[in-house]
Amino acid sequence: MRIPILSYHTITDDPRPGIAPLAVRPDQFERHLDMVVAGDFDALTVCDLMARLDAGEPLAPRTLVLTFDDGYEDNLTVAAPLLEARGLAATVYVTTGQLPGCPQPGAGPVPGRMLPWDRLAELEAAGIEVGAHSHTHPQLDLLPRAEAMSEIRRCKGLLEDSLGHAVDSFAYPHGYATSWVREEVRRCGFRSACGVRNAFSHEQDSRWMTARLTVRATTRTAQIQTWLDGSGAPMADRREHLRTKAWRATRRVRQLPLSPIRYRP
Repeated sequence: MRIPILSYHTITDDPRPGIAPLAVRPDQFERHLDMVVAGDFDALTVCDLMARLDAGEPLAPRTLVLTFDDGYEDNLTVAAPLLEARGLAATVYVTTGQLPGCPQPGAGPVPGRMLPWDRLAELEAAGIEVGAHSHTHPQLDLLPRAEAMSEIRRCKGLLEDSLGHAVDSFAYPHGYATSWVREEVRRCGFRSACGVRNAFSHEQDSRWMTARLTVRATTRTAQIQTWLDGSGAPMADRREHLRTKAWRATRRVRQLPLSPIRYRP
């Protein structure tokens, strides 16, 4: 069963230059949601999907997950009302140190207008699941282990202190993670973690590198429909591809970490 897990970022007509390639206009996003409704999809949060798979419960014939990375304010002010009006669930992965008002703010610029820390609970009140996306959005697979562990643990701790409950799902910044990064996420108490991979997820997909399909500014509505129809992308492979390993080696040689505002999912 092909499970499209769509990965969005900011929903805006006026993105900052660094995030513009991943910005989706509100009218485009609304069309995407209408296609989901017309397709009679069962839209789940990430944790709901994993819980059903863990329990061996059958999934609806057309199951889908909508996710958002980073934690932009428009995820609450623009996306949430559109989702709620259609009865659709979603998961927002938050980069804690980039949210204004965070008790432990991160250094450096932020990619856009981020959700204020004191409005996190409003996401949940709107029916949106909050997940973790590291503290400062680094390439975790290039960090020393102690720094990567701190990024993961700090994000989880801050979110749980703010929300008052466990945060069970993680998404790797830029989609990068080695086996030891995935193991650290597991040791921290997360029950699943999303990568990117630009492939369909499925019942046997890795719980620690769950595949998603990235929606970009240039992604045509017809492409969204193709994904909803179950084609236009490969099924996720549980193994790490050689090209992924080669790209990691190249980044290590270059030692040029991505700017916090230049994302490459």
